[in-house]
Amino acid sequence: MRLKLQNIGIIESADINVDGITLIAGQNDSGKSTVGKVLYSIIRSFNINEKSFNSSKVEYIRNRNRDIRNLLLRTKSVTETDKVINEKFLNDFVDNRQSIFNRLIRINTNNPDNIDKMLVDLDLIEELYSSFSNETLKLQLENFIIEIKNRLEIERESVEVLIYELESYLDDQFGKQIKNKFNKEDSFILIDDKYQKKILINDKLEFQGFENNNNFYYDNVFFIESPILLEKAMYYSPENTSRDKIIHLNSKIFETEFEKDIFSDNRQDFEKLSLIISEVIGGNFEINSNEEIVFKKNEVDFDFENIATGIKSFGILQLLFKKGNLNSNSLLIIDEPEVHLHPTWQVKYAEILVRLSKEFAIPIVLTSHSPYFIEALEAFTKKYEYLDSTNFYFAEKGKDGLTSNILNVNNSLSKIYSSISEASYYLRNIESNE
Repeated sequence: MRLKLQNIGIIESADINVDGITLIAGQNDSGKSTVGKVLYSIIRSFNINEKSFNSSKVEYIRNRNRDIRNLLLRTKSVTETDKVINEKFLNDFVDNRQSIFNRLIRINTNNPDNIDKMLVDLDLIEELYSSFSNETLKLQLENFIIEIKNRLEIERESVEVLIYELESYLDDQFGKQIKNKFNKEDSFILIDDKYQKKILINDKLEFQGFENNNNFYYDNVFFIESPILLEKAMYYSPENTSRDKIIHLNSKIFETEFEKDIFSDNRQDFEKLSLIISEVIGGNFEINSNEEIVFKKNEVDFDFENIATGIKSFGILQLLFKKGNLNSNSLLIIDEPEVHLHPTWQVKYAEILVRLSKEFAIPIVLTSHSPYFIEALEAFTKKYEYLDSTNFYFAEKGKDGLTSNILNVNNSLSKIYSSISEASYYLRNIESNE
């Protein structure tokens, strides 16, 4: 899959091949993590299942309920001061306000089977807003009701659902600042998989080429930012449909394992790679009978709180292996994997990732500014004859520091190593001036 970005975050332009291993190197605040956030948002929003769809519908309706309640409360306040609404409405409002609010709150919107009951309340609200004398407020309430009714009737495969989901994911990842603030050119995301799809970033997202939005290139994505964020135990449902990438990762690690078809079950192969991890860290990660993560070393279980952070970095991979979550249809994104790892373990981690991607056809996107990790990745892709499936990119900041461009540097990694070496040159200058 190919991903093109223009004026997204600090990135002025990027053209990235997401297949095999993709490494993006660069300084802090150069847009490295932006690519992963965009990919995470796209893949999760394109692969909304029935449970997530119902959860999204509930969320939407709950938000509109809140808007309606706020509008009615605000309207009552205006009425008392400015007499905006006629006396009949005010009497009806006072008589019916509490019953309406109670009905809106009482409906268990966490249960999708009860969502249709909202229509009853909408009919009741429609009776009230027919008495509005203020046309602006009346129109606002009418629009809210139309939005809820449309949402109740919407199909899961519709582009409208995709727009809502993607907007929500991008807001979660970027707030309201996904557009480059220092460049007035168009902002867009272009996805080239089986079909070319373009997302224009304006006040509202505009979609082009989304007639075939089913069967997206990847059906799942895992974003690992830090092993510190790994939960000790599952405190929420493993079926949690949250958009949060940390909750999503943890829910999959604690997910109930399903039976696999004998012809597609590759857990034995994964176990071989998991054993390599065990050799590196001197133990094995497991989930005990209390649904807690433990580290087993020499037949002794160590509580999660007593496990070194670096070891947890390997543990996340090991746990994902065991649940069979990683496959050729899922994208693994790891933001700065070298964090918390000794240089020797950075090298071993790079080897495991190369073998994981090659032997199991798992696509991986990495960001890094560690010379040890990047050199190891280059060395092991050569050793395991995987260099043709590995792409190296460098996030180069502009001279003003306000924008960056992500460049393919496959033919020469000198840009990467030169950037990393700046710290050494700086220290040498200090020493030579003493």
